[in-house]
Amino acid sequence: MATTFTNILALPLVAALIETGTNEDWIDSIKYTVDPGDGTVMPENWPQLDLRGINFEMEIRRHAEDHEVILTATTEAGTLAIGAPPNYGFLLINVPLHDIKQIFAGEYVGDIRASVGEVVRVAIQIDLTIIEGVTKSP
Repeated sequence: MATTFTNILALPLVAALIETGTNEDWIDSIKYTVDPGDGTVMPENWPQLDLRGINFEMEIRRHAEDHEVILTATTEAGTLAIGAPPNYGFLLINVPLHDIKQIFAGEYVGDIRASVGEVVRVAIQIDLTIIEGVTKSP
């Protein structure tokens, strides 16, 4: 628990501009790394921050002040997930086409909150654009 609690405190606030279509699964990943302090300047070579044990939940709305939630995703439901070892530093977004095609094309906002026990913090702020897909399927 102590390591997981420390890791939630190490999460930076990420600002994400995301675009997906009404005719596709929304699949994205965010890799969290830790500066090893050894002078390595390439973040892709840094060790991954261990996200295991952290719960994530996302809500998407038309505007931040709106009460209506357009889309949700959670680690509990599997629409948000932590990568399998050794990729435990990846937060995966996997919202299926079935859910996405229920949403009108347009501009939306959202966030992803991380929680461990009673500690909750916003990890990602999202500006989401959903475009009208051209290829249609039943």
